[in-house]
Amino acid sequence: REETRIPIKVSAFEKMKMRRAEVDVAGLLTKRKRTKRMSMKINRYDISNKRFDDGIVLDDISNQQKKKKDEEEKKKSETVEMSMNAQFKAIKPSHSILTFVQENFLGRRRDIELRRAGYNVELSAPLDNLPFSASSERERVEESVFRNKLEFFAAARVSSSFPPPDLPEIAFAGRSNVGKSSLLNALTRQWGVVRTSDKPGHTQSINFFNLGSKLNLVDLPGYGFAYAKDEVKEAWEELVKEYVSTRVGLKRVCLLIDTKWGMKPRDIELIHLMERSQTKYQVVLTKTDVVFPIDVARRAMQIEETLKEHKSIVQPVMMVSSKSGAGIRCLRTALVKMARYLK
Repeated sequence: REETRIPIKVSAFEKMKMRRAEVDVAGLLTKRKRTKRMSMKINRYDISNKRFDDGIVLDDISNQQKKKKDEEEKKKSETVEMSMNAQFKAIKPSHSILTFVQENFLGRRRDIELRRAGYNVELSAPLDNLPFSASSERERVEESVFRNKLEFFAAARVSSSFPPPDLPEIAFAGRSNVGKSSLLNALTRQWGVVRTSDKPGHTQSINFFNLGSKLNLVDLPGYGFAYAKDEVKEAWEELVKEYVSTRVGLKRVCLLIDTKWGMKPRDIELIHLMERSQTKYQVVLTKTDVVFPIDVARRAMQIEETLKEHKSIVQPVMMVSSKSGAGIRCLRTALVKMARYLK
């Protein structure tokens, strides 16, 4: 028996609602699928996931650990550096050192301060002169020994090339670029006789200079950093050690120390060598014009306290600046007294 289906009349409004419902259901299903796919989270530590490079996660972890370790080491080194700086600032120089620094205008000074003290700042090394001089030219060197012409007469790269020790010798030793050659020129006021350079390691042989008939000055190669091959540096450093420990005519070694940086391990190594060989030496602080006067005094006090128990050292610590001329006259006097005593 056939069933008769009675058609149901649906208004246009109801048809519109039905169509909207169908669209909403389809859109909802699509939205749910998209949301589920987009919110899927992958464990970044799951190295078995083939969608990612196996090394990414491990590299990230190792880089983070390395960065953290570097930061800790940096903080540690800064703490040590601050501690050393704080210790240096806490040094209280003696009255005699402070007086010497002030009277000789050591340390960083302004031109107006030197003018008020009567020095002609138009001259090179203006403090190596008499104050309030009536002459526009520099006064002549007071010590007659240093008025003699400085003449180069020998260079040695091996000990067999050392000239005979006919005259007393004063040697100038120190780290590379500490100012040995510049100091020799400043002491004699004969700039250019001893060649200078801003490049560390310029002097690579022991150079002998004659200063009249009474004294020889010796420029030693610098030790430490230099623009030279390692085997070359080792050769000339061994030559310096042999010279200062065995040279018969050597009467004093002026050990030059950069005022800003103080003594380094290589300086202390040379000091121990001279103590063992009983070679007389005197510490000379150089480049005092780049630091404040109080820091010059602190550095001198620090070195005197460190070396006060040493037997071969000659006190006091001298302080000079080849650029400004500060302390040069005092160093000349000290060296001349030694030369007269030898005579």
